[in-house]
Amino acid sequence: MDFFKKHAKFGYGIAAFLVLTTIVIGYFIDFGDQIDALIRTIMFCLIGVDYLTFAWAFDKPALKLTFLSCGVYVIIMNFLPDFEIKSIIGIICIVIPFILIRILPDEEEPEHAE
Repeated sequence: MDFFKKHAKFGYGIAAFLVLTTIVIGYFIDFGDQIDALIRTIMFCLIGVDYLTFAWAFDKPALKLTFLSCGVYVIIMNFLPDFEIKSIIGIICIVIPFILIRILPDEEEPEHAE
């Protein structure tokens, strides 16, 4: 299993690097609307998969549920038809989990019996 994890991380890193490189190159070369849409879809799907992975990493149910629901939305939003607040919800789903990590305490404080 360790072999799979190592190669999955490497493959994910390569895919993320290629998407980022393609986005930067896209500022200098016009790929066309369809290719730009495909690159954005791949980027958001990678972010969603990353959030789903984070959902398994945390022990707190609030963080698990937040990362899981946000990851699912970020993946699914690429395949939904455009509507008014689709991108606003997407931005919220990308930002909120990390704000929650900052707000929630690291570990439960033990109750002091007095």
